[in-house]
Amino acid sequence: RGMTVFRYPIKALLGDYLRAGAGLAVGLGILFSVPPSPAILLIFGGLTTLFLVFGLRTVRRQVTQIAVDTQGLHAAGFGTRMVPWEGLEQLKLRYYGTRRQRTRGDGQGFLQLTLRGGGTSVTLESSVDGFEYIAWRAAKAARDNGVSLDPTSAGNLLDIGVDADAEHPAPPIKPSEHAQSR
Repeated sequence: RGMTVFRYPIKALLGDYLRAGAGLAVGLGILFSVPPSPAILLIFGGLTTLFLVFGLRTVRRQVTQIAVDTQGLHAAGFGTRMVPWEGLEQLKLRYYGTRRQRTRGDGQGFLQLTLRGGGTSVTLESSVDGFEYIAWRAAKAARDNGVSLDPTSAGNLLDIGVDADAEHPAPPIKPSEHAQSR
């Protein structure tokens, strides 16, 4: 398989854009509509900054392209990073969400894959197209390099159907099934 390019679909980012916009609107609205005081500036200035950073992080995810080939994973957006498969030193796969979300399986939680190697790291969220394929390719590289996985990461890989020993990745899992991961 040659180079395959994946992106975060705009549909997956829309909620984050709406949250960032609403947070900025409320924060800026209060900052510009009430007389300034140190407490107001500290609280609402801090919240406004937080939502601004969140919005910029969402823009970064939107412009990022994830390319996977036989050499490694390439993330290009605001800068380029590459984690070579032969140099993969660490793979972590974490679930973020509440226990209630996990047991309900409502798709509200998400997985985060962090790969380290070649002097850099790349972190991807499960909303990126091709997430299971990327996780499978990374798991194969970890196995080939003798990288041991922590129990949580190993369990999460199994939960999304990733078998590093398989010749090909499992069929894609519906996003709502991610919430059942650890």
